[in-house]
Amino acid sequence: MNSRCRKLRILFLFGLTGLLLICPPALWAAKTGEPVPVWIYDANDFESWHTPQGELQGFYPDLINAINQKTGMNLQLRPLSGADIGQRFAHDGYGVYAGVLRTEKRAKTKILSSRLFDNEVVAASLSMTAATPEQLSHARVLFRKDDATLESVQQRYPDLKFRSLRLVDTSDEAFRLLGEHQADFYINDATEMENTQRYYLISRPFSELRTPVVLAFSPELLPLREPINDIIGLWYRNGEMHKMLEESKRNYLLSRITLSESERAWIANNRLRITLPKNENFAPLIWRDSKGYHGTAMDMINDMRDLLGMKVDVNFVDNYSNLSRQQWPIRLVDIADRYNEEHTEGRIGPDIAWHNVYYNRIDKPFLWDEESIRSQRVGVLDGSFAAKYLRQHFGSDVIIVPHRSIDGLIDAMEDNKIDYILGDLSSLESTLRGNELFRGVLKVAGVTRSEFVIGPWVEPNHPLFHLFMQIHRLSEFRTQIERQEEQKWFPDLTKNTLKIISLILLIVALFSISMLIMMRRHMRQSRIVNRNMVQALEKVNRAHDDETGSHIQRVSRYCELMARQLGLSRQMIREIGHFASLHDVGKIAVPDRILRKQGPLTAEEFAEMKLHTVKGWRIIQGLGLGAVAENIIHLHHEKWDGSGYPEGLHGEQIPIEARILALADVYDALRQKRVYKPSFTHEQACEVIFEGAGRHFDPQLITLFRKHHLEFKTIFDSLAD
Repeated sequence: MNSRCRKLRILFLFGLTGLLLICPPALWAAKTGEPVPVWIYDANDFESWHTPQGELQGFYPDLINAINQKTGMNLQLRPLSGADIGQRFAHDGYGVYAGVLRTEKRAKTKILSSRLFDNEVVAASLSMTAATPEQLSHARVLFRKDDATLESVQQRYPDLKFRSLRLVDTSDEAFRLLGEHQADFYINDATEMENTQRYYLISRPFSELRTPVVLAFSPELLPLREPINDIIGLWYRNGEMHKMLEESKRNYLLSRITLSESERAWIANNRLRITLPKNENFAPLIWRDSKGYHGTAMDMINDMRDLLGMKVDVNFVDNYSNLSRQQWPIRLVDIADRYNEEHTEGRIGPDIAWHNVYYNRIDKPFLWDEESIRSQRVGVLDGSFAAKYLRQHFGSDVIIVPHRSIDGLIDAMEDNKIDYILGDLSSLESTLRGNELFRGVLKVAGVTRSEFVIGPWVEPNHPLFHLFMQIHRLSEFRTQIERQEEQKWFPDLTKNTLKIISLILLIVALFSISMLIMMRRHMRQSRIVNRNMVQALEKVNRAHDDETGSHIQRVSRYCELMARQLGLSRQMIREIGHFASLHDVGKIAVPDRILRKQGPLTAEEFAEMKLHTVKGWRIIQGLGLGAVAENIIHLHHEKWDGSGYPEGLHGEQIPIEARILALADVYDALRQKRVYKPSFTHEQACEVIFEGAGRHFDPQLITLFRKHHLEFKTIFDSLAD
């Protein structure tokens, strides 16, 4: 009996050993009903989100369910906070980890799966944009703790240094800090930005950075990697992975929209009829190029059709601005006076400042006062808002020359048939920049003083008014965050094909060398456009204000001096000095009765005068001058103690360029004689500046000013009016 038992035990051990070799413990547990936790960051995005009933949906729930069905495993998703999942992952806690960003360090120290998809690293801001990493070097940025995004950015851009860097626990905290102006940008992968409850701008400064997203396994679960990688590879080859990703993104966006029963009924039984401009551009709401119509209005229409299955008829019309709009309950492109109550009540999204700008040739005079446009020949797009504006403000005193296209306007300017071109700042500037003949030949000659706003509008009592607000927010988010698929420039090539291409490239090389010379010339011309634009705005502002050219030169010199003594970068010093002259460009939009008033301003007049910071900021937005120019114009009246305007920022919340400009501008204003005050001596001005330390001015700048105040005096004396 004992002998028989020993034989049975030996056979059992051999059988168990063989079974373990075929199916390791982790895989055996996953296939025999014992759940294996799949840890996932608990956030609402397309990767996973909670339904109102608390059910998890999204890419990872679909992926894990599909793996379980395919293999018989028992993987179960377990959402965790960022701190908890980060701690588990760092200590190799038991389980599978979803949504892990693959870095070089992790590839060496962790057990990772094949790539699921690539994540784009983006930067979110309430009002600023950054096209390159260098433009972030003077910004206050936020990253999320326990996330690999910062590591990825530092590895790819080792020389990039931020003005300040702060780590936050959650994306909600990051957006709160942005809203309180305690930071300029929140940087993370694109999925972290998927919050349709807020309006913000998305920038893509890291165009070369794509972070692969993978699964990670604790050491005990190493045997799971191979079968899961086999499934991932199969789904990539047959297109299932791409289909699953796109379906998850679509379903996530749909989950952000709340439809009432009355809205569902209206959509089921009605068709939307929307009228849009046919030939006139109203960027960024709508514009037209050779590929068709683009813009946020078109995005909204496409989302209504694609996501909600709504029946939408679009009618494109000429002379959009001149047609009666009372019959249109939905105006996705609506231009109105800033204080128009009807527009305010029906707007469904943020308005954009809408300015008209005059252009003429570089060798022609500037438009010092818009009233001098009378008796001039002004070219406009036929039926455009610019034509309507001229008729309303000048009647028959202006010779309006309409043309069907921008090319027609340029030809008319070339043939001396018109004196000016009038159009909206963003659309006309972008169109003219694309014209090789006139790049560097036309300049901004002046800006209209009247202010308008543009944005989407829906009749407040429309049955879908609140739904339109949701769709607009979602569409704006979807347009910004939508990932651009990388183009595959070259197909798989055979050796013979490569030989043929090599011969072609050899021939093309000679032509390419000659093109380099042309490219350098175009780069110089682009810089001329930027410089001419700044000079034009300077001169228009000086013509409108009592400020002298010497004041502008002196303030620029003071700012350069302070920036240099602070040890800022050469580029920063150059930009501060270059754009300091634009600090009061917003006074273009201040009425003469206030700007040139001899006595003190009333409270109402001063409140309107203070708006020049916001108006100036809006005027130069879209010109691509950069964050330094925008901060100088927008924030140079902020004070260190928070009592300034327009945002009430305090301390280091105020960008350094604005703090420098504030001190330089006050010093020069004190030294100048004005209609409402005598000029101060250098000593008197210094006394006022010193008393403002810690209240009006940055104490560090006051310390610097004490050391170099005599250089301020020298600059003022050498450039005195």
